[in-house]
Amino acid sequence: MESNVDKAREFERVINTYGDLLMRTCFFMLKNKQDAEDVVQETFFKYMTSDCRYDSEEHIKAWLLRVSQNKCKNLLRYKSMHSHISYADIEEGFVSVTESFIPESDLEEIIEIADLDYKYKSVVILYYLEDYNAEEVAEILGLSPAAVRKRLQRAREKLKITYEKIYVEGGEI
Repeated sequence: MESNVDKAREFERVINTYGDLLMRTCFFMLKNKQDAEDVVQETFFKYMTSDCRYDSEEHIKAWLLRVSQNKCKNLLRYKSMHSHISYADIEEGFVSVTESFIPESDLEEIIEIADLDYKYKSVVILYYLEDYNAEEVAEILGLSPAAVRKRLQRAREKLKITYEKIYVEGGEI
């Protein structure tokens, strides 16, 4: 049986190991630093209070990502039913906040990803930015691998259209 000191050390290790990952993925989903921080905090609280036994580090990581993605989805669903903020305000806040902890070279790519629907954005982030394969993404999000591959295909098509509008045609979106 683990002592409280051992549990506290393990919990601190998990926060140090996965805190940045969860913050990045939640921020990409929510486009709001404060909401992302809240979701990360709720995710770690759920981890701390759960009785779940984890087989490996990958199991912990997948569990944390799954819980945080579900919490992001629930928050987005709640906000879509209860409030309205103009897109300009969101984009302005997104750009100013990202400059503080995301390299400038990646900012343009991230903004393009941020314009995707949640279902596309979640698979793109896990597949391309976090280096999970389609089967692992499917397991984390509770989808079939075929659904993940299809969403990746559709997301790539949307990003290609956005890219062509900006760089090939030289126009505004």
